[in-house]
Parts: sequence; structure tokens; C-alpha cells
Amino acid sequence: MDQLGAIMLFNKVVETGSFSEAGRQSNLVPSSVSRRIVDLEGWVGATLFHRTTRKLNLTEVGRLFHERTRSIMLDLEEARIMAAELEDKPAGVVRITLPASLEQHIVVATALFQTRWPEVSFGLTSTDRNVDLVAEGYDIAIRTGQLKDSTLHARKFATVPRWLCASPQYLASAPHLAHPDDIENHNCLALRRNPGDNIWQFKDGDEIVDVKVHGEFTANSGNMLVTAARLGSGLILSPEWILGPPIARGELVKLLPAYPAYPPASALYAVHPYQRFIPPKVKVFIDFLIEQFNEDYDWSADPAETLPAALM
Repeated sequence: MDQLGAIMLFNKVVETGSFSEAGRQSNLVPSSVSRRIVDLEGWVGATLFHRTTRKLNLTEVGRLFHERTRSIMLDLEEARIMAAELEDKPAGVVRITLPASLEQHIVVATALFQTRWPEVSFGLTSTDRNVDLVAEGYDIAIRTGQLKDSTLHARKFATVPRWLCASPQYLASAPHLAHPDDIENHNCLALRRNPGDNIWQFKDGDEIVDVKVHGEFTANSGNMLVTAARLGSGLILSPEWILGPPIARGELVKLLPAYPAYPPASALYAVHPYQRFIPPKVKVFIDFLIEQFNEDYDWSADPAETLPAALM
């Protein structure tokens, strides 16, 4: 027997004074209401109603049972209302995992978000591995590129151009570079995901050119690759969210403008594990990411320098 449901129905009968009316409000036929009350009386171990053909009265036990359970029902309703209000208002901790190369952009986004929703706090973890959100207790993962099929839900919040770049000091003594095929003669800085099998792609008119790259430096972090590129170690192909500031400062130079990288941009996704009910703190923050990183967002600026003076 569903004890809680039966107690709620019992209180409904007392409030309405009728099995029929309680059944109507609960979408139950009177016989079903009567049967459930009998089951409740069996569970309680006492008769709760004096039943006659014309009147329905509580027994002494029924009156005491109603007083106590009505108080419990009111507490439950208050708890339900409080929970509903929390569901409507963003609050609590949002745990996020993200690539190291996006740290500054996302940290600044959280600071701006908290000016609107101060009851939301954040716990960020920087890692380039694919975190199991459910097993490790994260609300959101920031991920890039093509997403693998999964039970997770993803929303794209930005599309960011990709560039082939190198430092002026590297280019001063580097081999000739006029076409993607020439990249094979250069030292290339590649992510260490598939060692020995890094393929960079470019568009040559309607054709896609595959270039197998090699070099003396690999890393599993985009930040490390950019630092190596700034130091003159070789060519780098990365999104503007990590190349923007050094390009703006003249530390890196865009190369082969006639042969754009393929794909020309990388997508950024906010991935979450929630199915039917998405906590407001998660939904509203993802909406904010889409608003913040719109097509007018300047990836070339240092994120911290874009903060309002009030937050500095």
C-alpha cells in the first residue's frame, strides 16, 4: 500500500466530508476511495470513520490521526513549495570541468554571471581528459570539436575560427611556406592525442588537403603548444580562443590566408547529464554562455581586461 498516498486521500475525505467528492478531486471512483481507506485503517490498526448511509464522521482515533497527519501534510506542502521556488531561482554550486586553454574565458564568464545571480557559486576543474560527469559529480563539461554519441545533452555556445600561426622569429629562418603541402618541411606543434598520426587539413579551392605533420615538440595541452609557438618552436594550428591574444600582441602571425584550415572553426559545447529536469543554476548559466560568447565576442582580448571596473 502507498501509505503516503492513502494518508493524503484520508485528509482529502476529511476536508470534503465525502468519499465521492474526495474521489472526484483525486480522479478516483468512490469504491476505490473506500477501499483505500479500509487499507489505511488496516495499516493503522483502528477504525478512522463512523460510516452511515447519510453521514461520515471521524472516530476518536480518526480525529487524532487527522490532527497529526494534517500537520505532516502541511509540512510536506511547504517543502514542495520551497523546492519549487528553488527550481525557479538559480542557486547553489555549479561544478564545471573544462579544458585548460579555456580557463580565463570561463572564469571571467562566471564572475560576470555572479553579478546577476549572486546565489550561484562555482567549482571549476581544469583538465583535458574526458570526465565522466555522472560518476564524478559534475554539472557541466565544456567540450570542443565533434562530440561522441552519448546520453549527455549538449548545447553549442560558440563557434571560434581556427588559424595556422607561427612566431616572427621562427618564420625568419623557416623553410618556404606558400602552400599547405609545404608544411611537411616545418616543425609542427601538435596535440599528443594520436602520436605519429597527426593530420592537419586545409581547403584549396573545393579540395581538402591533408597534411601529415611532425615535429620535435608535442603536448597534451593547448596552452603549452601556444607557449612553444611564441618561443619560436614551430607552426601551430589552434582555435582563436587560445591564439587570439598572442596574435593581437604580434607574438604570432597568421599564415596561408588563401588556404583556410578545415574545418575553419571549432565549436564549443556545454554538456550536462540531466534528462528531464535541468536545475535552474545549470540552465541559466548555459543560457548565459550563449549570450556571453556570441558572434561579437572578442577572442583576441585578454579576458580579464574585459571585466567591468566594478569587478576589478
